[in-house]
Amino acid sequence: MTTLEFRKPSRCEELNQDGCVEVANGPGFVAVRDSTDQDGPVILVGRNGWQQFVATLRSGDGR
Repeated sequence: MTTLEFRKPSRCEELNQDGCVEVANGPGFVAVRDSTDQDGPVILVGRNGWQQFVATLRSGDGR
């Protein structure tokens, strides 16, 4: 079993916000969870899908 090291986005840390998503890199996937429910469900997203998701957010098309 892979041990995942979750982290919050730096913007969340800068603003000292509790309700953020946390992400962790796994072998071939990115794991996503709610920072306020660390024992809750984890969503696994393939690397290509994650990269497309982030690119869409950065471009402004996802807003």
